Amino acid sequence: MKVVNGKWQDHNGDPVDNFNVSTLIEIGQKVRAVYGEEITSSRIELISSITNLSEKEENSLAHLLTRDDVSFSKLAGF
Repeated sequence: MKVVNGKWQDHNGDPVDNFNVSTLIEIGQKVRAVYGEEITSSRIELISSITNLSEKEENSLAHLLTRDDVSFSKLAGF
């Protein structure tokens, strides 16, 4: 799920309907579990992206996030 032009779409570009609304609800629950009520579009996108990773990709991301020599401020240009 992702927001495109202000509207939710699944990975096929289809709008939310009775068949894919459960995925949207699941993402919402995960965002709320991680961030509480501090929900932003960036946080929704982050959780949605993490949810779509394969196990190998998830392990690589976890490794990257726990490295001491990686500065996300530098990566973000701050």
